[in-house]
Amino acid sequence: MAKKPAGLRGGSGLQGNTVPNAAVPDQPLDLASALRIVDDAERSVRRQLNGNAALIYLLWALAWVAGYGALQGSRDGWLPIQLSSALAVLGAALAAATIATVILSVRGARGLRGPTSFQAGMYGASWALGFLIMGILSVLIGRAVDDFWVRGMLINSVAVLIVGLLYVTGGTTFNDQRQCYLGLWLLVVTIAALLSGPNHFLAVFLYLGSAGLLAGSVTEYLATRRRRPAAVNHA
Repeated sequence: MAKKPAGLRGGSGLQGNTVPNAAVPDQPLDLASALRIVDDAERSVRRQLNGNAALIYLLWALAWVAGYGALQGSRDGWLPIQLSSALAVLGAALAAATIATVILSVRGARGLRGPTSFQAGMYGASWALGFLIMGILSVLIGRAVDDFWVRGMLINSVAVLIVGLLYVTGGTTFNDQRQCYLGLWLLVVTIAALLSGPNHFLAVFLYLGSAGLLAGSVTEYLATRRRRPAAVNHA
């Protein structure tokens, strides 16, 4: 009697390995899970590009409260400081917020490659060129306009206009709705400041502008807290 091939003895070998595998159906592709993975990756890249957005917005809100509050208080007399000192406070607050923003953004953008790196680079260059233009316009406005408060209204409105447009651009580029809404709010604040005139533009920036930045900070913080449990559940 001929012997069975080794692969067919006792249900082992080739037959034993092939039949069970053939009986296992292919797992269907979970599109919902795939979309969640893509969405989580997009959020991660956006957080890297924006740095710690909640902290950045908070820093700018505090800078506006300190700077514009000092100017408003000096002008209206409810702060015992000279106008020159109030301007120094505004300059120092804005400089500190700018430096902190650059540091946080650079740290967040480390490790980015490819198209994302190009987007981040162009966005950063837009901020640099935008504020270079603002500096040039400030000098020209200072030479052309004699009234101190009219100069202040125009220079600050140009600065907030540039920031608002850059926020909208960044939000659309990186699919960040909250950044878009904050940019639109700053554009509304700019319109309100210009319409209010040189006597009231400081109050507009102080109350409406600072409130918008603070609301953006709180919204970003709460959204980040919601994302963390979701990321753990998806892991």
